Amino acid sequence: MISKMEKNNMTIVSETENRTMLTDLYQLTMMAAYHDNQKNDCATFDMFIRKLPKDWGFFIANGIDDAVDYTTNLGFESDDLEYLESQGLFKPEFLDYLSDFRFNGEIYAVKEGTPVCPNTPLLRLTGNRSEVQLAETMILNTVNFQTMIATKANRVVNAAGDSAVLDFGLRRAQERDAAIKGSRATYIGGCIGTSNVLAGKIYGIPIRGTHAHSFVMSHETERDAFRAYAKTFPNNPTLLVDTYDTLHGTRNAAEVMIELSGQLGAVRLDSGDLAKLSIEARKILDELGFPDAKIMASNDLNEYKIAELNVKGARIDGYGVGTEMITSKPVAAISGVYKIVCDSDGPKIKLSKGKVSYPGVKQVFRQEENKRFLYDVLALEGENVSGTPLLEKVCENGERIVKRRDLNTIRTYCLEQIAMLPEECKKLKATPYEMLKSKGLHMLVHKLSEKYGGGK
Repeated sequence: MISKMEKNNMTIVSETENRTMLTDLYQLTMMAAYHDNQKNDCATFDMFIRKLPKDWGFFIANGIDDAVDYTTNLGFESDDLEYLESQGLFKPEFLDYLSDFRFNGEIYAVKEGTPVCPNTPLLRLTGNRSEVQLAETMILNTVNFQTMIATKANRVVNAAGDSAVLDFGLRRAQERDAAIKGSRATYIGGCIGTSNVLAGKIYGIPIRGTHAHSFVMSHETERDAFRAYAKTFPNNPTLLVDTYDTLHGTRNAAEVMIELSGQLGAVRLDSGDLAKLSIEARKILDELGFPDAKIMASNDLNEYKIAELNVKGARIDGYGVGTEMITSKPVAAISGVYKIVCDSDGPKIKLSKGKVSYPGVKQVFRQEENKRFLYDVLALEGENVSGTPLLEKVCENGERIVKRRDLNTIRTYCLEQIAMLPEECKKLKATPYEMLKSKGLHMLVHKLSEKYGGGK
């Protein structure tokens, strides 16, 4: 069940806002042609991701609930229709059709937070051809980004091992919605908190933070700054120690807390050789009686840099990761697509080189042994295949039949599922989690390839 805080603040990030017009023009022109030619029969579309980026072993399905909510709220407002009429593209009969438009179909989806392979149908929509066609753009916009960020965050978290990871990406995200949804995605992927206060308010994500270099520079001395901050926040403050000199700053932080008879929560290192400095900072903190004080580190970190710090023996208890996690650098986008797989004429296949789609209404079956996932099988619906089916019906006759789960439930489920993946799929340079194709699917692909190959 969605939390009260999340429900009360949904409008801030427009999860239930009508975003029907946030679409590509060609969705509307195709719909107009379907309407004009009376081709609004039943069709099924799959949303899936074609391939993994380099070194990635799986994706975390994310943005699924938002995509379902978007689809079930499809509908045109009067000012939308006025705008479309002003473009001179559409017949009055089509605009009249749009005035009563809504989604009346069914949706199958994998659970939010599920680790998946390429070519897994994350969402399967069946309904009137125009209804399922119009859903494409916003589904891809939503699921591609959130899946990418959740997966990137999990790679960072895995690299950090026993050290915590915090989302510090707000100021480097691609605008507001990306920052808010990105913070949610990083939390699902395993981060323990965020610096993003609004994301914390909306989703109940723990908020964390320190102070900036400007706070230190606003005081006569570094000690004055630490003293002022610790007086305002006396309970285990985290102090940024690298404004002038990291090791002197660490000593100043500890000595100020001794002076104030307080406990130092953590020091944060934000520049320099983080491995070497963390080792020396640990010695200083232990020497001055703060063995429980943590060492946090930031500075354009990613999973590769964090893994290297671990190899060097860094004494870092937590990482603040911003730019490279919230933008998924160097992976700028993932190849999520939305393809027709079946209509009233039968299964459909795309045979473009490097872009083959798998035809028919399908299900994914996860194979498991001793609480470890082995591989998945992509099969035609109705085939006799063992394993746990991943897609469940979440929408019927245009209405949700499965409620959104709260964020902590999704996060716990996600991390439990990832723990069951083969270890090689979670390495820095991962082996992709395997998907096999069923006999029936192989036969159907061969049959349709024979039928349509050569442009028939």
